[in-house]
Amino acid sequence: MKITKEIFNNAMDFETYDKHVKELFAQGKTTGDNQSPNYIYFTKLGIQRVKRGLKTITLINKVMDTLNKTKGINWLVISEAWCGDAVNIIPSIVKMAEAEKKISLKIILRDENPEIMNRFLTNGARAIPIVIFLDDNFNELTSWGARPKPAQQIVIAHKENPVKSFDEVKVDLQKWYIQDKGQTVQYEFRDILESFE
Repeated sequence: MKITKEIFNNAMDFETYDKHVKELFAQGKTTGDNQSPNYIYFTKLGIQRVKRGLKTITLINKVMDTLNKTKGINWLVISEAWCGDAVNIIPSIVKMAEAEKKISLKIILRDENPEIMNRFLTNGARAIPIVIFLDDNFNELTSWGARPKPAQQIVIAHKENPVKSFDEVKVDLQKWYIQDKGQTVQYEFRDILESFE
């Protein structure tokens, strides 16, 4: 399914997405098809992590320079509230988009948009978040996701040699995100934006 202007305009801005997630959580629910207690607990953690990320992540000057040179561009994020990677990555994306008014940021939910999600699989999996970069005419330029490269290496190493449980790997991933402070995502986005010049 092609991402049209209509699809993009009907997607949620970050403020609407954040409010939607918090309203669902207040009702004991989360986004997506899986409404298990675990996913609702992950949503609680996610709300806290997004809030912390928005307060603590700072934009890197070199990234700001690239953002300021950006022509009109649209970023469409595929996410879900319970996703541990998404809640660590979205604050950096939001900060970058807020810093440059020529960037329009919208968010759609994975499970509500299977036709779009299935076009952006990671090694055959519906991994999120995915960010789709679109020009002013909604032509797809490229996509990014579902994790920064070093975080993805943690997961790949586990799959190739699973000496730890996946719960332990999730702890390792969270530690990496905390230490990284959103910097790798910023640099990876800067490289993408510079490739369009």
